[in-house]
Amino acid sequence: MKLGWVPRRWIGLALLFAAVLTGRSALLLFAATPNPSVIGETAVITEVSTGVEYEARVDTGAAVSSIHVNPSDVVIVDESPQPIDNVDKLVRLRLDNGEGQKAWVETKIEEYAEVRSANGAEHRYRVRLPLQCGDVQKVAVVNLNDRSTMRYRLLLGRDFLRDDFLVDVAHGGAKPL
Repeated sequence: MKLGWVPRRWIGLALLFAAVLTGRSALLLFAATPNPSVIGETAVITEVSTGVEYEARVDTGAAVSSIHVNPSDVVIVDESPQPIDNVDKLVRLRLDNGEGQKAWVETKIEEYAEVRSANGAEHRYRVRLPLQCGDVQKVAVVNLNDRSTMRYRLLLGRDFLRDDFLVDVAHGGAKPL
């Protein structure tokens, strides 16, 4: 006789009971931080090292965040013709929030990864950038992507949201820049 499902059933019932009693989501009991920030479908995000502010789109379907960089504004020190060989090299890139704020930043290429979307798959460089939303500051891995035709020049993925944010699309969006 298999009894493995019984403990899970009791845990589920306990969470449901806790949610009903407290009037809050029982999932808050398992949040990584005691008081995670609530974030809406958009948020104002600052790239800390340059002070460039973005109105970012929150996308829980994206594993990794993505930031706009014009391909001509990416300068790799000692660039190799094979993109994979540029991993761990220093890169200078110009951030552009689409609202007139632009700034150069230097960082290291962390990865050259395949990114899948509705438009198919492509390869992109990934770098680490310090990002801040409200009181929360994190170093996030971001894809470098030409997002010039998109409304939001920064897309926040689960990597940035994890442990510190609860997403509520009914929550007010970003404040004007």
